[in-house]
Amino acid sequence: MKKLKAEKSPGPDGICNEALKIGAPILTYHFTRLFNKILDEEKVPKQWCTSDIILLFKKGNPLDIGNYRPISLLASIYKLFSSIILKRISDDIDKQQPKEQAGFRSSFSTMDHIQTLEQVIEKYREHNRPLYVAFIDYSKAFDSISHCAIWNALQYSNINQKYINVLKYIYTKSTSRVKLETRGDEINIERGVRQGDPLSPKLFIAVLETIFQKLDWKNSGVYINGQYLNNLRFADDIAVIAETAKDLDEMMRSLDCESSKIGLEMNVNKTKILTNNRERQIVIKGNNIEYVRQYIYLGKQISFKTSNNEEEVTRRINTTWKKFWALKEILKGNYSSHMKRTIFDTCLLPCLLYGCQTWTFTNKIKQKIKSNQTAMERSMLKIRKIHKIRSEEIRQKTKLTDALRHALLLKWRWAGHISRYRDRRWTIETTRWKGPMGKRNVGRQLRRWADDITHVAGNDWIQIGRDRESWKRMEEAFTQQGSKPCT
Repeated sequence: MKKLKAEKSPGPDGICNEALKIGAPILTYHFTRLFNKILDEEKVPKQWCTSDIILLFKKGNPLDIGNYRPISLLASIYKLFSSIILKRISDDIDKQQPKEQAGFRSSFSTMDHIQTLEQVIEKYREHNRPLYVAFIDYSKAFDSISHCAIWNALQYSNINQKYINVLKYIYTKSTSRVKLETRGDEINIERGVRQGDPLSPKLFIAVLETIFQKLDWKNSGVYINGQYLNNLRFADDIAVIAETAKDLDEMMRSLDCESSKIGLEMNVNKTKILTNNRERQIVIKGNNIEYVRQYIYLGKQISFKTSNNEEEVTRRINTTWKKFWALKEILKGNYSSHMKRTIFDTCLLPCLLYGCQTWTFTNKIKQKIKSNQTAMERSMLKIRKIHKIRSEEIRQKTKLTDALRHALLLKWRWAGHISRYRDRRWTIETTRWKGPMGKRNVGRQLRRWADDITHVAGNDWIQIGRDRESWKRMEEAFTQQGSKPCT
């Protein structure tokens, strides 16, 4: 109960989290008896099976129902019970998850898969080898999976049958009602996982794994250090990787076939393919899958273009300026410097530097970051270029975190984090991989991701990084060296 978040809308029971936290000393004993009784009888109160659906306005025309997001509210006590069940079954579900799945798993993040995919693309581009990457999109993935597939997935994960029976009871009786001025009639829910339920993310990835277990992809994909990499998953964000269009076509067809069996339908209009080779036709459900030059994967632009990182930095700068103008009343107003620094560090800097751990820092990228921060500082202080005030003087006034140095610091720490992986996940395997067999271009090679690191730590940086203290001592040298122009 201590971990319950405050200021959350209550569900059908009308009980807010604040009330549960305040009453914890008295309620804990009674909840323990209630939850044990539920597990013994394998039944839950009827109210726990019902959810209220409210509509949150996003933007646009208020009269257009498409501009509203439906939010499902569950009973607060049920979510407390669900959290306890989640804690008990998480380890068993995670044991069945491969390193290709990074979604809803502790110690994994989006950066793992971004790093992996960027490294594969970088090394295939350098060795002039063809590569195909398909980004799969499912239509309403979490709302579509069949309930039967959930029970099969839980049994495959060796979950205690009592927990499965309780969940079966909940899902069999599951209903929803739309709550506007009044509550509408109850609607039976026959597919999908419950929105807002702490268990739902784990149930989804458990079901998804049963699909991939049925695919014969053992010798498909790219061969890296004695094993094949053919897919990356972050929940329902899936990237399928192959060396030929024929292989990719077969893999996508088999994935679509197995997905359809449990209710997941591939959205052919949003599914895209990225390649550095000929764009051969791939047809799914009678529709041609579109080839694109770049794709936003887990929040970062992915492309085979050599200028990809520079374009990504430009995209992030544009996004950061939109946030800047949304917060202009504070950033350009008569507020304290401390508040402005806090807003910059918590709202703007993370937006600007998202994914910087995977960037290759060229001189153009460094200059873009510096120029952008200086422009924002001038705008905050209402200083124009004609005032002829140097950037260093402006920085002394704003005392903002140096964006470039912070980006370099994040990359250095990320590299150290990668080097200390012991589970042979794809992040470290692709980073230390030399690349596929192929012929490089004549002359000087393009700057690689690891070049920033090896310039300071040498070619044995992975071994050095395993010593946390040694790596930390080199941190300042890297940020100072990295802030200078590349040679």
